[in-house]
Amino acid sequence: MRSAAAESHDPCRRGFRGQKRLRSLTAIVQDYIHSHRHKSIRELRYFRKLPSLEVAITEAGLARRLDGKRYKRYSHQRRIPRKALETATRRLHRATLRAAHSFTDLITRVNTAVRSIHGIGELYVYDTTLRLGGHLRRLPREVYLHAGTRRGARALGLDHRLGSVSPNQLPAALRRLRPHEVEDLLCIYKDWLRTANGA
Repeated sequence: MRSAAAESHDPCRRGFRGQKRLRSLTAIVQDYIHSHRHKSIRELRYFRKLPSLEVAITEAGLARRLDGKRYKRYSHQRRIPRKALETATRRLHRATLRAAHSFTDLITRVNTAVRSIHGIGELYVYDTTLRLGGHLRRLPREVYLHAGTRRGARALGLDHRLGSVSPNQLPAALRRLRPHEVEDLLCIYKDWLRTANGA
């Protein structure tokens, strides 16, 4: 799957990583755990606690979360036109997502429902599936690759042309993370992984 034009910019969130360059995989993993893991946990917990799948589909489809009394859009989907998000949300409501028996099944159903919409790309498909998977308790067992994460996978010598990578193909330092956390790390630290050693 190719990224849509709305996702052609660097999609990885959380911006600048600081002045100190991390030079080992172990250091990168530790920095991820310290600086970023809690954000992923918070996001999945938000969707898990939503009262119904219908509500979760609306929130995930529109790429938003309630922050106090205001809705905020997730940064990955900030550039997608609202009309595209609304169209995607309507289609997701019509899809048979509850019947998905795994994350792989779920992402296939989400992709089929929304991928033809102009402005919707593979990153939206992954993020939306992960959020819905958080509600349905269907999290990935492999590391899914898309725009930014492919650069990180390539830097580690993994086959970045695949749609996903099995955890047992990862360097040992990364195996202490869950697959969706590795996806996050590959995106955030992709420019550092080229110079990181395997320690």
